[in-house]
Amino acid sequence: MKHFKTALFASAFGLLSATSLAHSFFADYDTHLKDDPFGENRTAPVDYYMLSLSYSPSFCAATQRKYGEIPANLQYQCNPKAHFGWVVHGLWPQNGSAKRISDHPRFCQGDLPPLPEKLIEQYLPISPGKKLLQGEWEKHGACAFRTASDYFYMEKALFNSLKLPPNKPNKRQLIAYLKQHNPQLKHVFIRVSRSEIHICYNKKWRPIDCQR
Repeated sequence: MKHFKTALFASAFGLLSATSLAHSFFADYDTHLKDDPFGENRTAPVDYYMLSLSYSPSFCAATQRKYGEIPANLQYQCNPKAHFGWVVHGLWPQNGSAKRISDHPRFCQGDLPPLPEKLIEQYLPISPGKKLLQGEWEKHGACAFRTASDYFYMEKALFNSLKLPPNKPNKRQLIAYLKQHNPQLKHVFIRVSRSEIHICYNKKWRPIDCQR
């Protein structure tokens, strides 16, 4: 699977320069708290973490159907020459008692300045969007990590620890594949939606059941 990921990323970035596309598609990648419908929650506890993985072709197809065209900030990920497969949507500190999205830790340090482009560009191969990476850091990462570098490093480490299918089978087959090829996930409940996988970890980074 590592060879598959390497080939996938090499293909994407051999055809498209990450740096040039970054400047072309998302010159303004900052995230603004005032624009977020769920707001901030600085007091919610961090009880566990949820890693969210998205299957890029399904996500891009759904976006195309919804809007009729791909928004500018997603053109890097959804460019047909990019060939992204499974990518990291985010790593989210979670409140075990939450009943709604706004109950989870969010924007714990408020609005933060844009991260250096050089830092963000290192993680575009696994999370293909500057605005996505900036937003995930401000909304989620800053609630549990000292620095953005620490946050993105953990996202990458968790992603690289997983063996993922080269495509997106149906839900039953996808869960079976994950459990067969990832022994650490064999006995935990994994949440699967139309285009996403949610894998949960305790505060020692051991897989646990996601909430049902």
